[in-house]
Amino acid sequence: MNRFAIITAAGPDRPGIIAALTRVLFETGCNIEDTSMTRLRGEFAMMLIVRMARQSGPEAIEHRFKKVQKTLNLSLLIKPLSVREARRDRKAGGRSFMLSVYGSDHPGIVYQVTRLLASCAINVTDMNTRVIGPIRKPIYVMVLEVDIPKKVGIEGLKARLRKLQKALNVDIGLHPVESAQL
Repeated sequence: MNRFAIITAAGPDRPGIIAALTRVLFETGCNIEDTSMTRLRGEFAMMLIVRMARQSGPEAIEHRFKKVQKTLNLSLLIKPLSVREARRDRKAGGRSFMLSVYGSDHPGIVYQVTRLLASCAINVTDMNTRVIGPIRKPIYVMVLEVDIPKKVGIEGLKARLRKLQKALNVDIGLHPVESAQL
């Protein structure tokens, strides 16, 4: 039986973090299946789903990570996943869209947009935000990949987004994602 884990790591950004973490995984016989990694200002964060070797459990991996964790000043969490939780064939069941938000930075943009999406049972599958431009007039940029259920009408959603756009004084765009064949 295959065993899986989701590993999250965060800490000060520097060269070699990925190499150090993946070395431990390689040496313990883990196979990296899915990853998401990013740098936010001076901090690095990553999430990985790994298939653990039969002879390695989460405790063995965690023990091997101790030195890397201390050397790189990382916070690390290893959460075991059942085969059911780690299934790759989970279908979102909806349609993939990209939602973009641009405008003057102010509190509440993320909350208001995601609240509207949640009220429509729309799942956010990926999200990135940045504040760009001069400090005196910062521009907030938010890009979300969302899974829109088939029961949600796109035109009705666009109408609700236009109202929110006006209320927040931002520009909001919604565009279908073309599925890529790798």
